[in-house]
Amino acid sequence: MKILKRENWWIWLLLLLFSQGSSSLVLGALVDVYDKNAWYAKWQYWVIALLCLVYPALIMASIFLIQILCLTAAKLDIPGKEIYLSPYLWIIGAVIPFIGWACLIAGIIYLEVYTLIALYRGNAEKYI
Repeated sequence: MKILKRENWWIWLLLLLFSQGSSSLVLGALVDVYDKNAWYAKWQYWVIALLCLVYPALIMASIFLIQILCLTAAKLDIPGKEIYLSPYLWIIGAVIPFIGWACLIAGIIYLEVYTLIALYRGNAEKYI
């Protein structure tokens, strides 16, 4: 797991840019944030969402990506975990048009950028 070393932060930057943010799923796996009893681990939910239409599955995938990003950020000791780990703020941001959506985008950018900064500072080296 030498990819979590401090000097490899630029690899994560390239992965972030080329994977359009989905590299946080791999980073989450490396720092062990997945829970086998969580909602996203139950295949029945995904099958039902795909049978309903594609739209519910896209919403579930977006929520899954944001949840893993938040849990990874909390594991890497990014400041503000009391705020971004609260699901209510994400729900309020999704419901309120324009201002809430802008805050959602700003929150995701904050977590992505500060995850890279945490990797640069060496916060992930304890998970090697």
